[in-house]
Amino acid sequence: MKFLLLLLCVALAQADLALIYRSNQRSVPDSWIIKIKDSDQLDQVAEDIISRFSRMRLPTPAMTKIRNLVPVLTMKIPAFLLEEIRSIDGIEYIEQNKIATLAATQSNPPWGLDRIDSRSGRDYYYTYNPSVQGKGVNVYIVDTGVQTDHTAFGGRASVIYGKEDDHGHGTHCAGTAAGNYFGLAREANIFSVKVCSPLCPLGTIIDGFNAVLSHDGGKGGVVSVSIGGFSNAPSITTAVNNLWNNGYLVSYAAGNDNDDTCNVHPQNGNNLIVTAASDDIDERAYFSNWGSCVDIFAPGVGILSAGYSKTINYDVAIKTGTSMACPHVTGAAALYFGKQGSSATPSSVKNAILNDATKDVITDTKGTPNRLLYVNF
Repeated sequence: MKFLLLLLCVALAQADLALIYRSNQRSVPDSWIIKIKDSDQLDQVAEDIISRFSRMRLPTPAMTKIRNLVPVLTMKIPAFLLEEIRSIDGIEYIEQNKIATLAATQSNPPWGLDRIDSRSGRDYYYTYNPSVQGKGVNVYIVDTGVQTDHTAFGGRASVIYGKEDDHGHGTHCAGTAAGNYFGLAREANIFSVKVCSPLCPLGTIIDGFNAVLSHDGGKGGVVSVSIGGFSNAPSITTAVNNLWNNGYLVSYAAGNDNDDTCNVHPQNGNNLIVTAASDDIDERAYFSNWGSCVDIFAPGVGILSAGYSKTINYDVAIKTGTSMACPHVTGAAALYFGKQGSSATPSSVKNAILNDATKDVITDTKGTPNRLLYVNF
């Protein structure tokens, strides 16, 4: 009987231990995301961690509190010390601070806008409605930042998190989503959220998402994320779901691994829109991820857009990747938000994009839903 009671006590004690999600993906060394069960417990958990380190006569670990979107602590401690804190009341789980990667290479000439305004192919014109240009819609570029003084943005771009772009990836994505010459939503507000330099730590991405939620009174809008590399990141899933529930449609790049997107992407069900890349002959781009976790294709090979430069504010660049496909859908979402007005929700905008898409024109889909972005109001 005593033995059974002992086993029961051990089982109960183990049940109270927070799960630790380890990964063989590239991660920030000795850096961890501590998910808190409730935001009201955040400060107490932080104090409990500090107290335990004090009792062990160890230095207080550096930590950052993220409160609104997903209540987490990011902190740097050696992995073996996780056993000392995982039993603290209020900790839901612990995961490694994994590093995402940008997905783009440079290549061929532009054609994307020409393709998405036609059902049957390219006609060397881009037809658009000047009265439906995303006016007043907030577009957040969660990336390497944006060169806000670029002439393509016409004074509509500003920084809300981190610094300006010093890489080029984010500026290029912003140009496709909402640039004056290169993009779709040519009157949308563009907000730079720099989370990559160019590596993209998980904790920084979550903090960037939190900045989005806190900005402009939580107005809602479109969040463009041309970042990949998370196969098991529950905190990203929670963050994306919370953004969706607060009026933000997250537009995600499928990734460039020629792999099943379900294996390498946050698993958020319907609460985001995931874009694979197609080329100029309506084939799935050879590098593009695929599968049932993708929602739609958009042009992603040889895309001309705004380029970053230290010396001029009118540079251009040609890039390739699902990173370039994603902002086509971001820009389209901004147009739909503007068109639908006050009745717009992430769900209504996503449904409109998928319902209006051109069906069954992409080849080599590998089981991906056969939809190509179509925008022609």
